Amino acid sequence: MPALITPTDPGYDQARQAWNRSADQRPALIAEAESEADVAEAFRVARAAGLRVVPQGTGHGVAALPDLSDALLLRTARMDAVSVDPPTRLARVGAGAVWRDVIAAAAPHGLAAPHGFAAGVGVTGYLLGGGLGWLARSHGFGSSRVRAFDVVTDDGERQRVDAEQRPERFRAMRGGGPDGVVVTAIELELIALRELYAGTLLWPFTQAMDVFEAYRAWIATVPDTVTSSLRLLHLPDGRALVQITLAYQGADGDALVAPLRAVAPRLADTAAIVPACTLGTIAGDPEAPMPAASQSLLVREIPPAEAFVALAGPTVGMLELRHLGGALREQPGAIGGVDAAGLVFASASPGTAALDAVRPALVPWAHARETLPTFDERVGAALTAA
Repeated sequence: MPALITPTDPGYDQARQAWNRSADQRPALIAEAESEADVAEAFRVARAAGLRVVPQGTGHGVAALPDLSDALLLRTARMDAVSVDPPTRLARVGAGAVWRDVIAAAAPHGLAAPHGFAAGVGVTGYLLGGGLGWLARSHGFGSSRVRAFDVVTDDGERQRVDAEQRPERFRAMRGGGPDGVVVTAIELELIALRELYAGTLLWPFTQAMDVFEAYRAWIATVPDTVTSSLRLLHLPDGRALVQITLAYQGADGDALVAPLRAVAPRLADTAAIVPACTLGTIAGDPEAPMPAASQSLLVREIPPAEAFVALAGPTVGMLELRHLGGALREQPGAIGGVDAAGLVFASASPGTAALDAVRPALVPWAHARETLPTFDERVGAALTAA
């Protein structure tokens, strides 16, 4: 039986919160599941109470859900077990795990996970929405590594969903969301990788134009074994920075990065051969829950420096360009291939007017697909379903 929490219980306020604290979600009931049986029982409890079941994932970035006054909020954070079978490179990942859990289980075997930019991101929501990480240009979306889902349907039936059993649902769930079921575990193929060249380069914001131009030229030359991003940052402590973060599966990393290092004196430079298990921390993403709003847009071509840098005003905490291409052009599952040149992602405090200006300003370079599921706040909450 899952732990049930009502609005009058002492733990309600803590249990009802998402990682993103920008909205005040207040479900009629909360169920904290520890097993598949608990998930099935949560559906029974909800039916008896006349409530709909709304699952919500765990970890960094989980979006707040809309009105939950008629809903049972199903939490699976306690279902976080991870096991790895080294000979097959397969991991079984509980619905409540975050990527940090998978990284820790995989690393001793010389294996890496197809995780996002931050190790604290929830595995399930990330994979249901495709998943864009540090190995994306060489290995594609994280969802392409999924080999099976264990799910519970709304009538309490437990199912295995893979390419042989329920192939249509399997295709839909790899990048297309939960398809009306609750995921309880995922079977995931890991990547043989012990170390790589990775790290971050930092410049003062006064160098933004020059660094962006150099980055724009550089990404046109790099192999598919390089995944990178450029960020324009306005930090809470008042610092304004330009950050390039990269991951390269190759032996000549210093030569690869030399054109970037030649742009201007750097404030910091950590690019070096590092264990693959450190990839989830190289970008320095925040770990603590916080309120945030965001905008995102796929671009068919990289905008000029003037257009991009102009959008990074002091109230926009982060304006990021992620370089796409490579293996992302052809992908299985509902996410499909993406032929955009890059993804622009911006975040700021809720209600920031400058944030709302980002997408309209980039329309001249916009891709027809608009954005990716895990970067779209309109669908992001649904993709956190665990």
